[in-house]
Amino acid sequence: YQRRVRGINGNDRAEGVYGKSINILCRANGYPLPVVTWYKDNVEITPLYSERYTISQQTFADHVISTLRVISVEGADEGQLLCRAVNSKVITFTAEFGIQFVVGYEVPPSISLSDISIQVDASIVFEAVAYGYPSPTVTWFKGEGESKVPILTGGRYTVEGPSLYIDTAQSSDTGLYLVQADNGVGDPAFASATITLGSNSAVIYGSAGGICGLFFILCILLLLYVLFRQKQKKHAIPPPNAPTPSEKEIERRIRMQSETPPIGFNPKPDLESQTKSSIYLRENPALYDVNLSSRNLPPILRPAMGPPSSISSSSSSEEDSESSTDGSNAKIVKKRVKKSKVSPS
Repeated sequence: YQRRVRGINGNDRAEGVYGKSINILCRANGYPLPVVTWYKDNVEITPLYSERYTISQQTFADHVISTLRVISVEGADEGQLLCRAVNSKVITFTAEFGIQFVVGYEVPPSISLSDISIQVDASIVFEAVAYGYPSPTVTWFKGEGESKVPILTGGRYTVEGPSLYIDTAQSSDTGLYLVQADNGVGDPAFASATITLGSNSAVIYGSAGGICGLFFILCILLLLYVLFRQKQKKHAIPPPNAPTPSEKEIERRIRMQSETPPIGFNPKPDLESQTKSSIYLRENPALYDVNLSSRNLPPILRPAMGPPSSISSSSSSEEDSESSTDGSNAKIVKKRVKKSKVSPS
């Protein structure tokens, strides 16, 4: 045999009742047989620790069972217990196991169970709800009366407290089931429910319907992902580049920019000049039509439409030039007349 502690186990939770005694067990095996010691909140429990704590040990061929007894449990007894097994023949081997110790008042047991429906070849869970303190022990039965049979773990059945697991359920699994809850406080509690054939997604795991539903959800998610990616690609495509303008087009655009004011150009209006122009056009309606017809002409060919002062000055200058030209023409005519008189006939 190998010289070491092979294993240590027990219940990881101990429930004490106020004013009552409780025995807490710890099992350890190894070769040579290990020595078990107990600790509470990292303090070793010895005869000097408390008069209410006693430790006993039973020795078997390949293991030992150590029992910690707490007499007249109190609220101060709650805490973390530690069971430590030590094998120290040549080399020291140590194994530890923790136990949570809680204390409460007695509560009678109660239990409830609901009907379910199953599908053939599906794995199901049949679960009861049990209450009480200490936690009640739940026992499962199938049938009723004298024909009821206890259900134990084995084959397609697994019993874990208030839960019953059935693997690859068959039609023979239908029928009446009975559960019993007992914690030693008062009378045991009972509940019954029926398993029938049908569809119940809440308790069916791995069935064909569940697989189809999962596949449908995955398909929907995949479709949404594809649509999202396509939308991203569509927005990521850059717009086509505009054609490069030719040199003539560039010159034409420059010429237009120099002749026409930019968009949004709105100089501050000269109210005085606008008022004079409107008065002059009102007094000379014939010029109004000329002004309308010349709007589409280039700026160079448009007639000057200024205030009356500027127009009168320009007209007076034109009259002076015409009079000067008429005077010069008259002089030329007089000279020609004189020459014609002097010349012989």
